[in-house]
Amino acid sequence: MDRGSVDVSNAAERRPTQTMPLRSCWVAVPELLLVLLGAIGVLALLYLGGGSDKLVLPVGVVLVTMAALAILAVRRARASAEAVDRAAQMLRAANEELAESQQRFRDFAEAASDWFWESDAGHRYAYVSERLTDILGRDPTPVFGHSLLDLAELVEDADTWLEYKADIEAGRPFRDLEVSFQDETGETRVFRISAQPVFNQAGAFVGYRGTGIDTTVETMALVEARFMQAVVHDALDSISEGFVLFSPDGRLIFCNERYRQAYPNLADVLVPGASFESILRAAAERGGFEGDRQDMGSWIEDRLKRHLLHKEPVDGRLSDGRWYRISEHATGAGGIVKILMDITELKRREEELAGQTGRLEATVHALRESERRYRQLVELAPYGIAIWDRRAIRFANAAAASILGVGGDGGLNGVMLSRFIEHAEPIEEQLAVAAEGNGQRVECEVIRPSGERRHVEIGAYPAAYQREPAVLLVLNDVTDRRRAEAELQRSQKMEAVGRMAGGIAHEFNNMLTAIGGFARLAERNPADEARVVTCVREIAKASDRAAALTAQLLDFSRRRAADEREEVALAPLVRDLRVFLKPLMSAGIDLELQILDESAHAVANPVTLNQALLNLALNARDAMPEGGRLTVSLTSETPDSAFFTRHEGLARGRYAVIRVTDEGCGVPEEIRDRIWEPFFTTKEPGKGTGLGLWMVYGTAQQAGGAVEMESGAERGSVFSIYLPLIAAPEPAAGGMEPLRLGEGDSAAILLVDDEDSVRSYLKLALEEAGCVVTEAADGVEALARWDESGGLFDAVVTDVSMPRMNGLDLARALEDRNPGLRILFLTGYASQETAAGVTAQPGRQIVMKPVTPERLLQAVRDLLSD
Repeated sequence: MDRGSVDVSNAAERRPTQTMPLRSCWVAVPELLLVLLGAIGVLALLYLGGGSDKLVLPVGVVLVTMAALAILAVRRARASAEAVDRAAQMLRAANEELAESQQRFRDFAEAASDWFWESDAGHRYAYVSERLTDILGRDPTPVFGHSLLDLAELVEDADTWLEYKADIEAGRPFRDLEVSFQDETGETRVFRISAQPVFNQAGAFVGYRGTGIDTTVETMALVEARFMQAVVHDALDSISEGFVLFSPDGRLIFCNERYRQAYPNLADVLVPGASFESILRAAAERGGFEGDRQDMGSWIEDRLKRHLLHKEPVDGRLSDGRWYRISEHATGAGGIVKILMDITELKRREEELAGQTGRLEATVHALRESERRYRQLVELAPYGIAIWDRRAIRFANAAAASILGVGGDGGLNGVMLSRFIEHAEPIEEQLAVAAEGNGQRVECEVIRPSGERRHVEIGAYPAAYQREPAVLLVLNDVTDRRRAEAELQRSQKMEAVGRMAGGIAHEFNNMLTAIGGFARLAERNPADEARVVTCVREIAKASDRAAALTAQLLDFSRRRAADEREEVALAPLVRDLRVFLKPLMSAGIDLELQILDESAHAVANPVTLNQALLNLALNARDAMPEGGRLTVSLTSETPDSAFFTRHEGLARGRYAVIRVTDEGCGVPEEIRDRIWEPFFTTKEPGKGTGLGLWMVYGTAQQAGGAVEMESGAERGSVFSIYLPLIAAPEPAAGGMEPLRLGEGDSAAILLVDDEDSVRSYLKLALEEAGCVVTEAADGVEALARWDESGGLFDAVVTDVSMPRMNGLDLARALEDRNPGLRILFLTGYASQETAAGVTAQPGRQIVMKPVTPERLLQAVRDLLSD
């Protein structure tokens, strides 16, 4: 690195500092005289040769002309000499000004705390002022290198260097590039470098001219200031007194946690930057002021003036119910410090010692005023508030009465809570725990006296009634919200079903091919018993697989209870994802399933779990618009202690873990805490409900597990569902037993189904079990068969959906003939509401198609023995 200063003082000396004197201009005069003499000589020769009479006149003319020209030439020479002399004087002045400017630049450079440098077009240093050597106390080359690009080693943040490097390579100006290093003593030095590009007359980049400044002291002071700020904040958060600091313009600078605890109803507005006036207004609106809104402005103005006057400390009872001595002090900079000292115990002792009647009356009055104020707040609250002593409701506000469908003041006093909740015992047990200090939150269905059902969230908190432990209930009607969520979820599920239709059709065609093919193979050689048995078994397998796919498809299109859980074999559930995901995956996405534990079982809702995995897979697909690998894995593991620290409510042990991994863009860090919120989505309007990940979270919680997400910028995401692992159930005993109702039992069955093949199958199965079967193709024909036989049937087995008269209408018609008739309904689809309505009456059962002979016979047995 050339560290020598550029010497511009000799530049002026190398240029001419004076011009030739005025007399030098006369050099041109002899040349002019020679010309004149030559002309005179020519004329003389002419005169001598031609006679004097003929040449007198021309010679005279020529001589006069020559004289005039000589005079004109002398004048021009003098004017030129004067112009040259003036130019010489101007040049001397310019050289002197240039020398003065160069000296001024050297003086500024030597006096400045910055250092200066230049680089060539290849970014190598062409010049560095000696000031940098003085600052460092050594040769700067080992630190700064030979080129601007060598500064990469001195920039801590790689992304920041890439931005500056792009500017340098493009020849753009840059400012405040911060570089740091450790000097020979181990101390950190910090510099900031700025530069402007230099271009030649042709516009080509020829290098940089820039400056550098030592900001070590400034940077270290900033670091120290931040450290001291953190120490001071920590100290103020550790003291037992409430502490708050306001700036001279009345804005909150700092507030410790103890101060916020004293004002629980204002904790959300006690944030840095909030004005004291806005805090007062919030306090007034939240119960601190009891008058009308016109007087509220005067109250705020008066309180603001008192805040600015810094009077003697005052005692007051704040919104947390405790007494404080409140003192305010002005700071040297014009701000205000406010300190709260808890004097609750002191007040209590004063009250115990105070036996005077007047004070007691004042206390009673204050309590009544306080009770009136809080009763007003409770009555105006938008949520239902009630006091429940674990036997009956002892107090309820108007909102609670409205939610429970009871009008009038006091309409709930003394009423049992169980009156409004179906199967109330477990819910009451959970709510009663709150009386011991453990807050609870449940969601249940409330039945109003009118019969209307509403979904209500109930928060339970410890309270007291007549000095006995009680429960404060906070009720929130979420019926409309739940309906909206359910509609959105159902819409999402139906959309997925529609998109999966192609994949399902493909799978059913494969199964039908297997069923038809094996049936025809058995038909070709019925005498070969082993061949026929093999074909029949394969037909049964294909049929079972088709039934499973149909059940899954129906589960996605119907509603199921949120708490409907069962033992789920996770490996088949994960494996079946391939069928559903195949038509949904974009081109270029490679789906990989990794089943590492075939025996993994958990207690969960299989429908919501399946939908949760589909949601995660579809999100992964959307995160990889250019394609990539989507991996769904199943394993069993024991999470580490950090996992259980994050999820305090989970029991320690082994968990089944389903992970969905993609290679997409990842989840930005600024929204990772919000992705589990309902209705939060980053997708465009119309392309996402914001309920997908919320439903995944709810599914894991419902199963007693948890869900976690790991992600990094541009390196994909991993969503892991943790479910408590249970032992795999014992496999059912093998072997095929004969179908029988019972030893020596028989039954007369009226069988009704519009599908001939199904009716033939059901008839064979029932007759093999010893039943006497009468067939009918629909409800109208079934009534005719009933009347023909005189109604001598033990039970009716009927399809639900049939032409002319369906199974439900047939049941109503037969009920008029025989009210106690037992009826078994068969259906390929029935919603939960339909199934509940059918089976509500004694002697009625419903079985989903397809039905195995064993299941059919068991249902008939149960029906006849009921």
